[in-house]
Amino acid sequence: MMGNGLHAHVLGVGTVILNFTSGKMVPLNNVQHVPSIKKNLVSASLLCRDGYCVVLESNKCVVSKHGSFVGKGYDCGGLFCLSLHNMCNKLVNSIDISDETDLWHSRFCHTSYGCLMRLANLNLIPKFNLVKKSKCHVCVESKQPHKPRKAAEARNLAPLELSHSDLCEMNGI
Repeated sequence: MMGNGLHAHVLGVGTVILNFTSGKMVPLNNVQHVPSIKKNLVSASLLCRDGYCVVLESNKCVVSKHGSFVGKGYDCGGLFCLSLHNMCNKLVNSIDISDETDLWHSRFCHTSYGCLMRLANLNLIPKFNLVKKSKCHVCVESKQPHKPRKAAEARNLAPLELSHSDLCEMNGI
């Protein structure tokens, strides 16, 4: 049951590792996957039960364990958003997709809509109605071609006329 008194369907339970920008990793066990919730929520009381100390003050959140700093977070619209190192942090922690088609499209790394329909027909993902509308912004951006580069000038060089050498040694690197 959620805070508003409604019930949400749990699709699965597993383990998630929070990778803080401090470099510390916090494993979360028995994490419930609830697709109807648009934000990933972490319970401060459950972190405290696992030995972590969570301090909330001055619009920030500090997580520590046995006096050692683990990570931090900042107030963001009434919730504390943890500073995670994960590249997909914005996509994973806050999904703002109103259409289920776009949700599955982003979950499967922006695969084609035809492939998603085949997966739905095989009952591997929930069936959905394909809505013809504007294209995915990420897909359009990734398919932008580079501007053509100027061709290099033809060089007629005699042997050893142009040579390259290192100016410093790279010991230990």
